[in-house]
Amino acid sequence: MKNWKKALTVGVLALASITMVACGNKSDNGADETDFKGKTLKVGVWGGNESEEKTLKSIVADFEKETGATIELKTYTDYNTQIQTDLIGKTAPDVFYVDSSYFPFLASKGALAPLDEKAFSSDDYYANLTKAFTEDGKLYAIPKDFSTLALYKNTKMFEEVGVDPESVPQSYEELVTWLPEFQEKLDAKYGKGKVKAMSYTDELSRSYHLAARDGAKPIKEDGKPDLENAKVVDNLSILKKLIDTKAVATPQELGAGWNGEAFGTGKIAMMDEGNWVYQTLKEEFSDIPFSVSPMPTYKDKEGSMMFTVGWGKYAGTKSSALADEWIKFATGKEAMTKWVNGTGTLPTREDVATTAEISKNEDLKIHLNAVDYSTVWQKGTSLATINKAYQNYWPEVASGKTSLEDAMKKADKQAIDDIEKAE
Repeated sequence: MKNWKKALTVGVLALASITMVACGNKSDNGADETDFKGKTLKVGVWGGNESEEKTLKSIVADFEKETGATIELKTYTDYNTQIQTDLIGKTAPDVFYVDSSYFPFLASKGALAPLDEKAFSSDDYYANLTKAFTEDGKLYAIPKDFSTLALYKNTKMFEEVGVDPESVPQSYEELVTWLPEFQEKLDAKYGKGKVKAMSYTDELSRSYHLAARDGAKPIKEDGKPDLENAKVVDNLSILKKLIDTKAVATPQELGAGWNGEAFGTGKIAMMDEGNWVYQTLKEEFSDIPFSVSPMPTYKDKEGSMMFTVGWGKYAGTKSSALADEWIKFATGKEAMTKWVNGTGTLPTREDVATTAEISKNEDLKIHLNAVDYSTVWQKGTSLATINKAYQNYWPEVASGKTSLEDAMKKADKQAIDDIEKAE
């Protein structure tokens, strides 16, 4: 899975402008076809890195050889906008990527056809991943891979300042008291402020698992935000405490575009990041030795964020049976093993998790094991709008200009106004 942020535009969606009609029925949607030789299936994806594109082409070639069908790939560069345009125009691909955060929106518009759980052997996949693509008891996509967050440590930096990486506290609460002394040692070695102890990303997609601790609900069941809720504010206060240690900064504050760049160029000693950074560090910053640990606990509970992408079938497809065949093939044991070994992503099937080479990697196993306790980035149809409002007002919290409670009130108001405008 490529860094999911690159594929999904974060912004206000034109919810009101879309009228998607699930068309077709079993008599004219190709559901009865069994001979696929000479047939063409349109498959929608977003651009990936070189290894992803190479591996996908290999899986496509395998499928074409087995079925005699032809796969016509359509690669989106602005997925949210372009898939909406195709759905409105009823020209969407027969099968396409579905990000878990975007799934509620697509489901609410009837853009996806339900999938038979038994026919697709849904029990073969991690339950919390198939749940992310289930609506009103119906399964709409099969998860193809996923990513989780973990804590990365630059072990060379730790060695140079005489700190054992294993001594890093395992809870956020302990980090608040531990970080200042570690920062002092970094300042003494590299110069004051040249290297920060840790980075953070000021997005709700990264901190949602913290905001939702102890049963708090940052987003209500109706999809409206409730960031100003006292329990949510209390949960998020740990981030403000970390910032106030002066040992934590965003990559942008350090002149880097994202955590991977800040870590790879030696501007931070630790970062919480998804497994998509792993190959980047190995290939582009191979001189940086590092170790990976689970995310710190908070309020005595494990937690992390999880991002997953599935294959969904267009509700208006005229090639229903062939679309099913592709989804089964691409998420089957053989193809998924090829996919995760070729791309470094995490498998969504436990049998592949056992046999794939990636599962023998102790660093990536940290990410893999987090599937049991991570929170899927998904809640309602206005997630991108709420995330944007959160990002707009978090800098006021970080700078101390506005209290956390007041900033979250402003974020709620902005998000609600934007949601209502779009309705």
